[in-house]
Amino acid sequence: MKVQEQDRGKLKMKRGGESVEEEDSGETEVVDPLANAQEVPQGSNLALSNQPLVSKTEPSLLKIMEQMIQFMGKLTQEVTPRDNSKAPAFKTPSMKEPNSFDGTKAHKLIGFIQSCKLIFHNDPENFFSDRKKVLYSTSFLTGSAGKWIEPYLSNISNEDPSYLLNNWQLFETQSFTLFGDPNEVRKAEQELDNLRMNESGHVCLYIADFRNLILRIGDWGERAYIHAYRRGLASRLLDQLASHPGAFDTLQELMDVTLELDTRCHERQKEKGGNQEKKPPATESNQSRPLQNSSSKRPHQKKNKKGKQFQSSKDKPLAALLNKDNKLILSEKERSIKEGLCTYSGGKHPIEKCFKRPQNKPGLSKGFPRKQGKA
Repeated sequence: MKVQEQDRGKLKMKRGGESVEEEDSGETEVVDPLANAQEVPQGSNLALSNQPLVSKTEPSLLKIMEQMIQFMGKLTQEVTPRDNSKAPAFKTPSMKEPNSFDGTKAHKLIGFIQSCKLIFHNDPENFFSDRKKVLYSTSFLTGSAGKWIEPYLSNISNEDPSYLLNNWQLFETQSFTLFGDPNEVRKAEQELDNLRMNESGHVCLYIADFRNLILRIGDWGERAYIHAYRRGLASRLLDQLASHPGAFDTLQELMDVTLELDTRCHERQKEKGGNQEKKPPATESNQSRPLQNSSSKRPHQKKNKKGKQFQSSKDKPLAALLNKDNKLILSEKERSIKEGLCTYSGGKHPIEKCFKRPQNKPGLSKGFPRKQGKA
């Protein structure tokens, strides 16, 4: 709509092609151009948009109107709720299902319950009620444990909050009462009292065993757990903790410090091992200098634990190989024959050239009587 005002208080309007002048009554008359538009016959090719709705429309006003239309369109899109029905449902990471529990091995019950709780905590949207938790857990019960839960499942429609299928705390308590070890706490306390860290081991393994035992024991209190933890540490870590300023308020704080100290200790051990491997080996000249004597030319001989040298049958003195008649013993004689050695002395020469043989000594005849040995 466009309002045109004339200087003399008259409003000049175009109606059906005629010019009309009216006296100004003190009020501004608003003219609707659609009311004065000529009627377009039905079926005519003349478009209504070809007729200007407002004459002499200012360009700035049109621009503002276009911006307002665009803004309203964006605002409508933001306000309109989106259709999320086709969006993929959020899924938690796949986790291993609990192992089945048949009720025969009491020490496996705590692992079964902990596995179920881990799944419940990881997927709270699906396990939002005790009933869903209990029904999921009962699907893994077999053997005597499965027979125990069967009567409750026969009345699965019971919605009483105190009913076992609708109360997770009751289900957990009954499971430990029927299938748990009645001496579980006492056994865990004994194991914790005897738990010791290996001197050369890693403290992370000690922490894992310690955590498992205190879970089975229950709440002893922070001070008692700190005392038990320190008692089982390796002496090398206790020595380093002695220089640590201040006391530890929580068990986790003490574990963190020992982990850091143990990591540094093992890193240092690796550095020492690497430095030893990089040392140059001793040269042959250095090894042979103190042995530059007549004994250095002797062949290498093995030594026993007491430092005495071993001698093979080849290195034995001749007296040990001779009998009372000054002849080789039978075993040595057979060996000498096989190896082509002297059958008299065992040397690497024929018997005819053996200087130890009396017949071969110069100045002695073959008929020289032999010295008789003692009977």
